[in-house]
Amino acid sequence: MKKYWKVLSGITLAALLVTACGTEDTKEKEVGGSPDTGYEEPTEEQPEITIIEEGAIAVELVAKENADMKYLFKLVNTTDKDIDLSFASLQEFDYIIKSHAGEKVYQYSDDMAFGEAFVEKTIKANDFIVSEVDLTDVIPTLESGLYSIEIWSSARESDGFRTEINLEITTDAKVGVTTLVVSLVGIVDNNSVEIKDEAGKVKVYRITEEVKSYLSSIPENEPVTINFYEENGQLVISSIIVD
Repeated sequence: MKKYWKVLSGITLAALLVTACGTEDTKEKEVGGSPDTGYEEPTEEQPEITIIEEGAIAVELVAKENADMKYLFKLVNTTDKDIDLSFASLQEFDYIIKSHAGEKVYQYSDDMAFGEAFVEKTIKANDFIVSEVDLTDVIPTLESGLYSIEIWSSARESDGFRTEINLEITTDAKVGVTTLVVSLVGIVDNNSVEIKDEAGKVKVYRITEEVKSYLSSIPENEPVTINFYEENGQLVISSIIVD
């Protein structure tokens, strides 16, 4: 019995020594960094973000030509040097739509899930980058009235890359839209234009804020396609498509 205990004790001692050696080896592998100190070296810090000075980038939100309920969000480099922008995710901008009273009625990011990625973009000197803002699914959910849309860049270097424009929405614009090929005769005032149909008849049409923003690029007396509807006895152009 005693002999058996001695053998067992020897085996146990050997096992403990092996275990101790294994533990020590594991600890050595887990310790990183400098071999002199045995401590992990600190990770390299990310470079600080440089906020771009105000005025270096001009911000624009304009109606997209030949596309109803779509806009173009532009960041324009006004300097003679390239400007680098970085984004912490695939989201490059955000916007809110506010009622005439200033209350938020919709925010773009509330309905979106953006993928995680580090994105970098460069705006060349005196050049611009552009993103499309599609309100096709948003406008039909809003009641008729005056709104504003405020949009801003999600760039980490941004400290105010934002702008705001007015947005006019009419319930009638969602239904009863008519399409005609016409020609622009001239501008009556800031809110109205004269339009001649294919039969040669001239009528006055009211224009929405979206159409007004790119009206100057519409050629006079040239065939164009308009989408319009009737509201309170007035003909209102919601979009103009140049062939």
